[in-house]
Amino acid sequence: GLYIKSTIATGSGIPERNGVAFFESDWTVSPSNAAAWGGLVFGTPGTSSIQHTQLAELASTMGLKFTLYSTNASKSSDTLYYDSGIANAGQALSNTVIDGGILWEPQYQLIIQDSSGMFKSLALTNDVFEDHTCCVIAGNSDYMKSHESVTERFLAGYVMAVNDINDILSNPGSASYEGFVDFVMTKVTALSGKEVITEAALSNITYLYADDAAGNLYGLEDDVADLIEGLDSLNIFKKPVNNPKLFADEFVTSAYLKDAISGDYSVGSMTTVKVAVINGDIHQIAIHWAIEKGYFNGLNIGIEIVGSTNGAGVATALVNGEATFGFLGAPPATITTVNSGYISA
Repeated sequence: GLYIKSTIATGSGIPERNGVAFFESDWTVSPSNAAAWGGLVFGTPGTSSIQHTQLAELASTMGLKFTLYSTNASKSSDTLYYDSGIANAGQALSNTVIDGGILWEPQYQLIIQDSSGMFKSLALTNDVFEDHTCCVIAGNSDYMKSHESVTERFLAGYVMAVNDINDILSNPGSASYEGFVDFVMTKVTALSGKEVITEAALSNITYLYADDAAGNLYGLEDDVADLIEGLDSLNIFKKPVNNPKLFADEFVTSAYLKDAISGDYSVGSMTTVKVAVINGDIHQIAIHWAIEKGYFNGLNIGIEIVGSTNGAGVATALVNGEATFGFLGAPPATITTVNSGYISA
């Protein structure tokens, strides 16, 4: 979600600044909203993160420049500034420069509910970018090609966990729901004892593993193709992508997932895989739940978690061999793949 200092944004519903709304009534932005944003400094968790990309897109749509802020530098009303080092609630609450920011759950919820009124909600990213692709599962392609069964078994265990979580979240107040909330609080240190914040964060996330029960990823392919065009307009790529649709077709594969769902794999010998996840991000809680519930045990898969501060770190872990699979935002996965020349289309 997007958060903003309470002293800066006024009004109920969609906040305003200087009498100008931050968003239109349908949560879109246009140059008419620029006066609300211009001259402010927003925190993001990294320049290749989905949050940074979304903020850059908002600035571009409003006709604002999007520039790194240097401490004590003068500010211009034609620019939205960013500080790309705000990856958790603690960093947001201790920072003396930012006016607001954009961050994942539950860090977003911790900021707006644990700041003693310093920050308030500006919008949910799902309001502004409805049903947007957030975290994706990425893998080292060389490993997957030579270990198809391992890949399919890993995904099978993850699918079981996602289905279980969705059943649990559909019954709030039940014993299984309360148990799951307790579990989530143990996986994020900052959530310890904060049941209300944890439940609020969970309510803002949709847990999926595909576009449908069969494992098709058509929607993800379309989202990646659109993402390529958006990132290209922001001059983020070091290399051109001449055919975004062809790139997405090559980049996104559903074959392993479909086999995992249909059970078309063999349970071979015990294999341990390293999985990179972002610390303090409950979008990725299903991998932890799968381990907790033992879903990988019957599949002869062992899991070793590799923690990272953001999606760029997960991408690096996949590239340098620190991890075999990873959970990260679609932008850092795509940016790394393009700029490293792994796919050219």
